[in-house]
Amino acid sequence: MPIDSTAWYDPDPDRTSIYQGDLLVDVPVVLMPPAGDGPWIVLRPSLPLTLEDALAGNVPKIFRPHAENAPLVGAWAGQQELVLAKGIKTPVLVVTQTCDIERRRFIHVAPVYGIEGFDQRKIESLTANEIQYWFYLPDHAPFRPTRQFADLSQIVPVHNSYLRRARRLERLTPLATTELQKKLASFHGRPFGFNTRDAVPQEGDYLCARCFYVRAQITRRAIAAGQQFPACEQCGADVLWVKFVPLNPAD
Repeated sequence: MPIDSTAWYDPDPDRTSIYQGDLLVDVPVVLMPPAGDGPWIVLRPSLPLTLEDALAGNVPKIFRPHAENAPLVGAWAGQQELVLAKGIKTPVLVVTQTCDIERRRFIHVAPVYGIEGFDQRKIESLTANEIQYWFYLPDHAPFRPTRQFADLSQIVPVHNSYLRRARRLERLTPLATTELQKKLASFHGRPFGFNTRDAVPQEGDYLCARCFYVRAQITRRAIAAGQQFPACEQCGADVLWVKFVPLNPAD
């Protein structure tokens, strides 16, 4: 399936709410660095207060910074630690379900990065959306003149107050949102739909979700267990089969 801005971005989004698949800019996020790396600084209160006092809410006049791996500091010896975090302002892709965003204080987002420095082979895999933990975001002039991707392996929670004041750059179309949900489900271990690379796990009727979202059309097909899922007559290899479970068993 060719991925371009026409297929991927809603040309006239509702701007009164935040949806799953919104691309927001200048959102502050904190990413945990590797153990012992320089940016991760632990804090120790000035005497006579101890670390336990500070963790209990007794704020000292001075906190002394130490490298995480400094001798005699004893970082992470207990269940809690005080740290000096490094935050960055970055574009993010909202990955929390739309129906949950209004009810939750913390919303999960994936940081968005550019493809600068990638070799041609990686770019081809990315633009085909074949990399399991990256979600491709095509360029869309004049809003975003460069190709980017959301890194699903770095999903972090952000308080919703930061998202309310962020600027929305793009919103995914229903088709692209379905692809995002499929990618999230696959990455976290529960497949969302099937394509021609998958074997049929259970005999039954299957519907092509892409036909529904792209053509407003129902494509239903009986498929036997054990074989490879076929291509769709309309979508070809871009098919996304989902199991049909009727509310009335007689259907």
